[in-house]
Amino acid sequence: MPTPHVLSRSQLTAALILVTLFPFGVVVWLYSSQPDFDDPVLEVDVRVGPWAWPNPDAENARTVPCVLLKNPTSDPWNNLNLSINEQFHFFHPETVGAGEEVQIPLKFFHTKGNAYFPPESQPLKLLTIYAQIPSGARAIVEVEGRQLGFIGPVAGVE
Repeated sequence: MPTPHVLSRSQLTAALILVTLFPFGVVVWLYSSQPDFDDPVLEVDVRVGPWAWPNPDAENARTVPCVLLKNPTSDPWNNLNLSINEQFHFFHPETVGAGEEVQIPLKFFHTKGNAYFPPESQPLKLLTIYAQIPSGARAIVEVEGRQLGFIGPVAGVE
């Protein structure tokens, strides 16, 4: 019967180091060799202002501060997501067609803990809009509060 091969202490140490560092080295190499891609910029017309909710013709319509978005492109958007101050979020479940407008009341934005955005007491400093464009890429645009086109008075917008 042949004698089994036994690793010495130094061989075992070298093997353990190699088994540990080799996968880590591959991950570092893959990360550093991949090119950086910036997200495409989403082309959007956006403003904030009062709007009749749920629609101007409804019998029980109320005027509330809203984000008013328009898709000025000839392509539809999917998975539309908006974020106020990088804290309050809203997901629009439907496709936004070319030239279509969407009105979203500011009270619909909420945190992950389900606290709703208080437009009367917290300023809107940054609005981030994400959408999936037909190429499958995620397009993004960030609009500072002072760059938003306001239509009428809205409390809490900086």
